[in-house]
Amino acid sequence: MAERSAGEMRKNRGRYILIGAAVCLLAVMLAGAAAGETAEELQPLRLDAEVKAGALKNLFDGSYFTNWYTKKGWVQIDMKEGEAAYGIYLCFQKEAIPVVIQIPGETGEYRDWHTLEGKYLHEFAELPGVTSLRIRIADESKKEMLTLTEIHLFGPGETPEWVQRWRTAEKADLMLLCGHPDDDLLWFGGALPVYAGEKGMHVQVVYLARGDAWRNNELLDGLWMCGVRDYPIVSPFHDLRSTDRGEVMRAWGGKNKFYAWFTGILRQTKPEVLITQDVKGEYGHGVHKAASRAAMECPELAADPDYEPETAEECGVWQVKKVYIHLYEENQIRMDWEQPLHAFGGKTGVEMANEALNCHKSQQPIGYEAKTSGIFDCTLFGLYSSTVGPDEEKNDFFEHIEQ
Repeated sequence: MAERSAGEMRKNRGRYILIGAAVCLLAVMLAGAAAGETAEELQPLRLDAEVKAGALKNLFDGSYFTNWYTKKGWVQIDMKEGEAAYGIYLCFQKEAIPVVIQIPGETGEYRDWHTLEGKYLHEFAELPGVTSLRIRIADESKKEMLTLTEIHLFGPGETPEWVQRWRTAEKADLMLLCGHPDDDLLWFGGALPVYAGEKGMHVQVVYLARGDAWRNNELLDGLWMCGVRDYPIVSPFHDLRSTDRGEVMRAWGGKNKFYAWFTGILRQTKPEVLITQDVKGEYGHGVHKAASRAAMECPELAADPDYEPETAEECGVWQVKKVYIHLYEENQIRMDWEQPLHAFGGKTGVEMANEALNCHKSQQPIGYEAKTSGIFDCTLFGLYSSTVGPDEEKNDFFEHIEQ
């Protein structure tokens, strides 16, 4: 009897071990499933600020055209009952500045949790599942203006793909030199989706004309949609409605100042290939013409150690291997932006470019579209200069360049 009971006990113990293992396996599987779920976006219960400046509701209205601002103090966000925030996504409107995210401590006082350094206009930070948090300027002695246009909060799970986590590349593969936000999509078509999204290259986009605050937010959304992960460069120069390239450069402090700035960018980012806009300015815009002229002349300057020796010493000189100009009539190549792209579920490069144009909501009434034919054909480029010889296949910006 005693032996039979001991045997039964051993059998039961085995069953318990198997059941326990199954329970653990199920828990792991459930945890994995939860981890694979996309985090739900949450809406706050209450907003408060130490200094009453601007409408706090603007932070959650889904628009880049509104904002909340302050020069000091904090903005506090309280979550709804039963909800907790595991991630926060801040969209600055004008300039990003360092901010501190604070969460309640054990005794209720708010303590520093994470500092965002102010490198990017859109920044994300993880949170430990909090029901309340504060955002405040990191160093109020600098008297900087904190201007936020949007805040997004997330529950547990994986952050949605549209939440941007930018990087700064030490070296670029491809550079697009554009006049304005959305020029990178209109005139270059599938270049961003193909080279950044599909091929995973480091693509550095440079915009010459600094526009309204919301346009800088829109351009980030458009780039991210196309697979660009390297943070763009927006010049300190302002837009000018002129068809005269010289007038534009004079407004920017003169040709020498403009070229010195862009040559420094070339040395800093070191692109293998540079593509830019039509020498005629597409439809005659002076800023587009300035972009084209800089792409034609500055690569030689960037390789000259005697030109702007300070940036030459700081960054080193750099030789761009190939320069392409949109619609340039010599040494023409035609890019295929109609091929389905795996990175975008089979959509083509030009389809993605036109979808990304919808991110530029402030420009929607204009009704522009990237087209693969006609006078503004976004597939047609000319090889202006090359250190690796002429193109033969004529279907790839990186022909003859090792990758």
